[in-house]
Amino acid sequence: MRPVWLIIDGYNVLHMVDELKALLNSDIELARHRLIRMIEGPALRMARQTTVVFDGKEAGQDAALTSKHLEIYYSPGKHTADTIIERLVARYSTPEKILVVTSDRAEANAVLSDGAQVMSAQEFIDQCNIDNRKTVPRQMRPGEKPKLGDLFPDGL
Repeated sequence: MRPVWLIIDGYNVLHMVDELKALLNSDIELARHRLIRMIEGPALRMARQTTVVFDGKEAGQDAALTSKHLEIYYSPGKHTADTIIERLVARYSTPEKILVVTSDRAEANAVLSDGAQVMSAQEFIDQCNIDNRKTVPRQMRPGEKPKLGDLFPDGL
């Protein structure tokens, strides 16, 4: 079943991408923004609504990154992203329509027990990479004529 709502543990996914993980030490905000731009297309294809939750001091939403289909939240005060995600799932009337992306075993078990689906951060990144490859056309050699498959890659 295609989920209606995709909830992503932001730092779990960010730590799966080497260039973003390296960027965390010098510019955490840029790392988060690049992650969001990298996943927004694939996330939209996976679910109608996506929420990315980061551990952090910032309160509420990041208006610069929030769109009609994607919201960004930072866990407030003493709460963690895990706590926020678990509460979102527990309070949703049909948790089976939620897909949570996390590699945290305790968080995964908590949301599974409430009825949500779970995908690991690595599986999610792999899915994003598969989707990105489908939208990039094959490079042609000089003098080569395009074939129909070059113009319409898999699934497009």
